[in-house]
Amino acid sequence: MSGDRNDPEGMTVLSTQLTGLEIVGEIIREHYDLGEVQTPRPLEGTHQRRHRKMVVETSSGPFVAKTYKNDPITIDALYFQHNLSRHLDKNGLPVARIQPTRDGHTFVVLDTWCLELQEFIDGHCMFVNSVTLEVSGSALGRFHQVCQGIPVPPRDTRKWRFSEVPQDTFERFYAMALQERNDAIIKGHYENLNLFLRQASEALDIDKRYAFETGLIHGDWHGGNLLFQGDELKAIIDLEFAGDGCYLEDISYAVSNLCIRTTTSVEKMAFRTQTLLNAYERHRTLSYAERVALYYAVGIKHITTVSYQTPQQGGRVAGYTPAQWMAILDIQTRWLAEQSSKARWGG
Repeated sequence: MSGDRNDPEGMTVLSTQLTGLEIVGEIIREHYDLGEVQTPRPLEGTHQRRHRKMVVETSSGPFVAKTYKNDPITIDALYFQHNLSRHLDKNGLPVARIQPTRDGHTFVVLDTWCLELQEFIDGHCMFVNSVTLEVSGSALGRFHQVCQGIPVPPRDTRKWRFSEVPQDTFERFYAMALQERNDAIIKGHYENLNLFLRQASEALDIDKRYAFETGLIHGDWHGGNLLFQGDELKAIIDLEFAGDGCYLEDISYAVSNLCIRTTTSVEKMAFRTQTLLNAYERHRTLSYAERVALYYAVGIKHITTVSYQTPQQGGRVAGYTPAQWMAILDIQTRWLAEQSSKARWGG
């Protein structure tokens, strides 16, 4: 491919545009020593919003190719993600290793796109059971532990995505529930959820966040980013949201996604949450402030996710309608508020 040049950082730059799967294959053949390279195919079952993901079969085995928009922020982010991936690997946490180019770089830069190649992990998204909950909780605690002190891109560490539910998002969700069922029961759920949100807003007030320890967090800890073979964790993937933040954000995200989900069983919520937290605390102990605020943070994240995803997914999330979710969220947030009270006062 003509028009190659080297930029000041020593990365290969190609004067072409990434326009299709065949061109991706050509780029890989030119810049990687992998033997025969077949035309990539889209990676099924993955979101393609932020970047394209493709599977590439080669003589050296299968790989995952990912493409990103080429801009200074993306370049800096890729350097950081790849350094973080190496650090996790060196400290015994499983990752999808980055495949270096022929020149030893971790990604290729084109006119408008960047391309990275990473190890293909033969695994599946996490299935929730007592073993995988323990494994994922331990891995998250270990992640926070081994990443302490690592330089990270600067940002406001007191900011996080789930300190409050966007009011317009929640009101649109409630309006959809009213269209489905406009009665006192739905309105009662709405009042209960609003009470929880007021309590959560107080617990997570920005002036109180000084008590929440900060450091390098994953930023997107859910079952889709934890690849397993059976009950064995094979890789922690998608480090795009990793950065400086409150550990509580990662923990609340994990509890919401892995422990609460759609269940209204108090026994299941309690068992799953305690299993995950016990495993996490083998590596890092939660502070008193984190224990009290955790359950409100979980509720904020949960309500935000359901409210946002409902119109995005055609009116149903995980098979449930808005009115059904109002009832589910009411039960879940009542339990979460009780757990916060127990953490505050004991019991």
